[in-house]
Amino acid sequence: MPNLQQNFEMLDEMQLDAVYALMKVGARLLFVRNAQQDPLAILEHNSHYITVGADGHIDLHPAVKIRSH
Repeated sequence: MPNLQQNFEMLDEMQLDAVYALMKVGARLLFVRNAQQDPLAILEHNSHYITVGADGHIDLHPAVKIRSH
């Protein structure tokens, strides 16, 4: 599993801008899904998931399922 720095490296400029904006309000980047094609950043804020798509679009109510380990 990639570390935090490797996750950031998988994101393009538009995604990074959106992720950094979300982090400023307390969200944390968990991981990047489908990193090779059309990466989707998965963040968590107040026990809710947020996604940032390849175009930088922020989805505050995504329909994603996260497996627990």
